[in-house]
This record gives sequence, C-alpha cells and structure tokens, in this order.
Amino acid sequence: MNKNTLKEDKTVIMSDKYIGESGVQGGKVIGEHIVLGSLIFGIPFLIMGLIGLFMLFVFGTIAANTANIILMLLLTVIGLLMIIGAYNIYCIKHVKK
Repeated sequence: MNKNTLKEDKTVIMSDKYIGESGVQGGKVIGEHIVLGSLIFGIPFLIMGLIGLFMLFVFGTIAANTANIILMLLLTVIGLLMIIGAYNIYCIKHVKK
C-alpha cells in the first residue's frame, strides 16, 4: 500500500466536519418518531380513561372501587401528558428562527 497521500486528498477529514450535522438530522428523525408514538399511544389512553370516568359517574355502583378509580385517572392523566408532550415537541421542532 502506498502511504504517500496528496495534500488535497482529505476526504476523511472533510467528512468529520459533517458528523455534528448528521447527528442533528438524526435527532430530528428521532423526534418525529417520538411525536408519532406519543400520539398513537396517548389518544387511546385518554379515550379509555375518559370512557372509564364517564362510566364511573353514570353507573357508579358497577366500577366504584378505589383501584378502578385510580386506574381511570392514571389513564386519563398519562394520555393527556403524552398528547401535550407530542404537541410541544412538534411545535418546538417547527419553530422558524
């Protein structure tokens, strides 16, 4: 192998400049997937929690134990937080500076 290289042949060094930029692009792709995943899981959690709370208040004696009440509240809160988080990530990602 010839170990003598030309001074202009710096392809490896030139590609190292773009590692930071490719990392930023990878972060944007991961952010898009997080937003999509949060919406896919957040909306059903919110719907299940709201339906459960509605059933609790309409048919109170059927599901009126503490474990069910806590589960319904947790589903509602987790769903809301996931939707709010997805919305915040989406808005921050698309803000033009």
